[in-house]
Amino acid sequence: MQMPKTLGASKQGLWARLSEKSDVLVCIVDQGVVSVAGFVTSILIGRHASAELGVYYIALSIVLFLKGIQHQLVLTPYTIYQQQYKSPRIDEYRGSCLIQYAGLMLVAIAFIACQAICAWLGWGTPEAIPTLLLLLALTPMLMVREVVRTYCFTHMQNVSALVVDCATSILQIGAILLLGLVGLLSGESAWCVIGLASLIVVLVWQVQVGPKIKFKRSSIHDDWTKNWSFGKWAVGGQIIGSLPTYLLPWILASAVGASNTGLYAAAMTLVGLANILNVGMANFLTPKATLVYAEKGRDGLKKTLLEMALLFALMLGTLIVMIAFFGDWAVQSVYGSDYVGLRSVMIFLAIAKLFESLSIVATAGLVVMEKIKTNFVIDICLMVVTLIAAISLVFPYGVEGAAWTVAISAVCSSSMRSAAIVRYLALKSRTEEPA
Repeated sequence: MQMPKTLGASKQGLWARLSEKSDVLVCIVDQGVVSVAGFVTSILIGRHASAELGVYYIALSIVLFLKGIQHQLVLTPYTIYQQQYKSPRIDEYRGSCLIQYAGLMLVAIAFIACQAICAWLGWGTPEAIPTLLLLLALTPMLMVREVVRTYCFTHMQNVSALVVDCATSILQIGAILLLGLVGLLSGESAWCVIGLASLIVVLVWQVQVGPKIKFKRSSIHDDWTKNWSFGKWAVGGQIIGSLPTYLLPWILASAVGASNTGLYAAAMTLVGLANILNVGMANFLTPKATLVYAEKGRDGLKKTLLEMALLFALMLGTLIVMIAFFGDWAVQSVYGSDYVGLRSVMIFLAIAKLFESLSIVATAGLVVMEKIKTNFVIDICLMVVTLIAAISLVFPYGVEGAAWTVAISAVCSSSMRSAAIVRYLALKSRTEEPA
C-alpha cells in the first residue's frame, strides 16, 4: 500500500517541477517577444531615420522611468497583497488600483509636459520637443499594457501575457515595417504605432478575458493607504535609483549631441536583448518568491534566490564572452557601417547587465521580505555614486564614459542589495529581522 502512495507523491513532485519550468520558459519567451519588438523597432529607426534614434531613446528612457514608478506604486503592491483577498473584495481592490493608476497617469502627463517646456526653454534637447508632445497623449496607452502583463504574471496566467505581447508585437512590427517601406517612419510615427497597438490589444483582452472590476468608495481610501504604506519607500527608491539612468541619455546628448547618442542607443539596444532573460525571469521570480516565502519561509526563499542567481551568472557570463568576440560585427551588421568602434562599450554594458541580474534577484528577496526601506537607502547611495560617475566620465569620454557609468552603477547596486538580503536571510527567525 505504501509503494503506490510514494510513487504518486513522486509523480506529483515531478509534475510540479515540470510545471514550474514551463512557467519560467513562458516568461522568458514572453520577454523575448517584447525585447525583439523593441529591438526591431530600434533597428528600423536606425536604418530609416538614423538621426532620430537618439531622440527615440531619450523618449524611451522617460517611458521606462514612468513604468518603474507605476510598478512600485500600483503593480508590485497588487502582486503582494492580492493573495489576502477573495471575491468580491478582490474585485474592489482591482478597482482601487485602477483609480491609483489613473491618478498616476495625470502626474506622468504633467511630468512630460514639464520636460517639453524645459526643452523649449533651452534646458534640454530641443530636438525632443515633438516626441515629448506626442507622449502627452500616448503615455496612458503605453503604460496600460504593463498593467495587464503584471496582472497575468501575478495570477500565473503566463500564457495570457504571452498572447497579449505576441499580438501587440505583431501589430507594432507590421505597422513599423509598412511605414518604413512607404518612407514615413520616424521616431514620432514609431511611438504612435506602439501606443495604438498596445491600446487595441488591451481593449480586446479586457472584453474577452479581463477580470471583474468593481469600484467601491469605502475601499478606495483603505486600499490607497495600504498600497502607499508599502509603495512609498519603493516609489522613492525607484525615483532616486532610476533618476541617474533617466538623466544619462540627456547628459550624453548634452556632451556629444543627439546624433552621437544614437551610437549609445544602438549598443544599449543590442546588449538589451539580455532583458529577455533579466525581465522575463523577474516577471516569474517575484510572484514565485512571494509564494515560496509564505509556504517555506526564509530557507525556501534563500534556495530560490540562490538558484536564480546562479542561472543569471551562467547565462549572462556567456553573453559577455560572445560580445567580446562578435560585438563589432554584430552592431555593424544590424545598424550599418556608421556604427563602428562600439565593442568596448558593449562589453561594459554587458557586464552591467550581469550585475543588474544579480541585483534583480536580491531586490526580489527584499521586496518579498518587505524590506522596502532598505532598498530606499541603497537607492540613495546608488544615485550619488551614479551621478558622480556620469558627470566625471560622460563629458570627457562620451559614449564610452556612459557605458562605464552604467557598469559602475550596476556593480554598486548588486553589491549593496546582495549584502542586504544575505544579512536578512542569515538571521535565525523573522522576529529577529531589523526593520
